[in-house]
Amino acid sequence: MMNALFASLSRVLRGPVERYVRPNRRLNSIAWDLQYKLGFWRYLDRLSDGEMPLALIETWAPMPAILDLGCGSSANMPLPPGRYRHYHGVDVSRAAIAQARGLARPHTSFSVADIRTFTTPSRFDAILLREVLYYLSPHEQRELLLRLPALLSPRGRIVVQVHDVTRASDVVDLVRGCGVPVDREVPARLGEGPAGAFLVLR
Repeated sequence: MMNALFASLSRVLRGPVERYVRPNRRLNSIAWDLQYKLGFWRYLDRLSDGEMPLALIETWAPMPAILDLGCGSSANMPLPPGRYRHYHGVDVSRAAIAQARGLARPHTSFSVADIRTFTTPSRFDAILLREVLYYLSPHEQRELLLRLPALLSPRGRIVVQVHDVTRASDVVDLVRGCGVPVDREVPARLGEGPAGAFLVLR
């Protein structure tokens, strides 16, 4: 019931939020903090795509170093000990990052930062964009996708997860349009809904 109410409210507020809140970094951070404090995204913590995307990453990078941009609480990211070298999560919400740190999983670190401007000297075998591109403007999506290859290790790949099948084709078109090569597309499913896609970018 709460999820349906939140979804309805999100549809009504989408236009004003995209126009006035997201471009303002401080307001954007406050808005996401409020959502996490109120538990709006808690239902996602119970959803996952099985061992994905870690099992997918392992096909090109066993024991990977992973950067998860827009990680939220990270609770729905399976991280079995011994199968990853390091995981670093980034989110604009302090509340989400506090929840992520509270999981106290080994070999993890977190940053409170805006993914649109986040940078680091570290290099990663996989950069995850799980359900985050929807929240950026087309220009911001393009800028981010073109910037991220500089943060990859020589064996690194970018993984874009698109659960919303109604938006999947738009994301695929945008990715292909910005010139980042798509290495493969793998079905993605969260919970019982229809399958979306994982796009693996070189």
